[in-house]
Amino acid sequence: MVALGVLLTGLLAGLSMQSDGIDIFGDARFGGLLFSSGGGGVAIAVILAMVVRRRSILAALSIAAAVVIGGSALLFSSDSAEVVAGGVLLGCSAVQANRDRVRQALLMGSFLLGLLSAGAVEALHYPDVPRRYADYLTESDMGTPVVVPVLCVLVVLAVAWAARVEHQAESPATDRSVRPVAAILLVAIGGLLLNILFVYNVFQTSGGWYFGLLVFPVLFAAAALLPGRGGIMVLAGTAVLLTSTTTSGVGISVSAWVWTLGLVAVIAVSVAAGAALGLRWERPMVGVAVLAVVCSTALFEQPPLDNIHYVASLIVFPAAAAYLYVACTPADPTPATLGLAVPVAITVPMVVTYGWTAYTPLTSAIRSTSWPEMWLSTGGAFATVVLAGVGIGALNRYRTAR
Repeated sequence: MVALGVLLTGLLAGLSMQSDGIDIFGDARFGGLLFSSGGGGVAIAVILAMVVRRRSILAALSIAAAVVIGGSALLFSSDSAEVVAGGVLLGCSAVQANRDRVRQALLMGSFLLGLLSAGAVEALHYPDVPRRYADYLTESDMGTPVVVPVLCVLVVLAVAWAARVEHQAESPATDRSVRPVAAILLVAIGGLLLNILFVYNVFQTSGGWYFGLLVFPVLFAAAALLPGRGGIMVLAGTAVLLTSTTTSGVGISVSAWVWTLGLVAVIAVSVAAGAALGLRWERPMVGVAVLAVVCSTALFEQPPLDNIHYVASLIVFPAAAAYLYVACTPADPTPATLGLAVPVAITVPMVVTYGWTAYTPLTSAIRSTSWPEMWLSTGGAFATVVLAGVGIGALNRYRTAR
């Protein structure tokens, strides 16, 4: 039952933390920006994973977070509340899965599925209206959210039942030294600052997105700060993050809910297959190599070769990401949480981004770049993924030998 609770909380955390409605310019205070950004939720998740150990407290926090997310979906719409509550769920479930490879595989797979399916779940709330008109709809025109509230109820039931039957009072303690705290602050605050810099430069110049490559020194510094093999999880998250920036979104007709659910099912199967292979064969470098290949397929923009890129984005990328994360286990709760949350903290859009339009996928405007820009952006992502693999190999070799 604990495994089921970890699976469901991971899925709900992924759906909640992948929020794109937060305006980083809505609050001029740095504290307000950090609290309302993805980095704030990540910081809460990792701190909980590092500090809280009692099962009763973990269960109470998870139930409260699920209630907040369900209330936000049904009664009041608050992206900040959902992100923070999602961080609470992620941190608590990471402690529940502490160094158990099967539970950690369930957490990582479900969290990835939540991130990749957030756009599809949102679209199911608008059954009859094209998604591009969603911002102009009244409350009566919007569909009643079903998926997230039902999932919240399941999380509450599973967590409450697991807390009742779980006999272990506390989880094993993990490192609470200064270095993990410094890594947490570096990823959370550094990710927020990079996001602000990125957005400002995109508005001002056509090449502002190149500032996104600054995530490389920030994340590698955080990986170096974590003691032992903890940095491996952050480097795995770095490889997943940079690969996600090269993947392709998909345009779907709003009325074709069957196709939407079908694509989610395909992604779920891919994630499950990757997680299962990661449990069977612990070869992180294989996952890095596959992610590097996925990056290179971004160069195939024109038909019919663009189909290679679509397949790599929808099927290969989810499987490779899940495989890499799971192959890096077992891991302590703190680095495991930080590594999973890297794509959320840096706030670079994750795939799959669904574009509901009657004409072309919404991502087509973003993809219309010149060949030199495409080669440079793809090459930067490819090189960073390869360097992340080199870092994983180095940490595995030298810190394991100590």
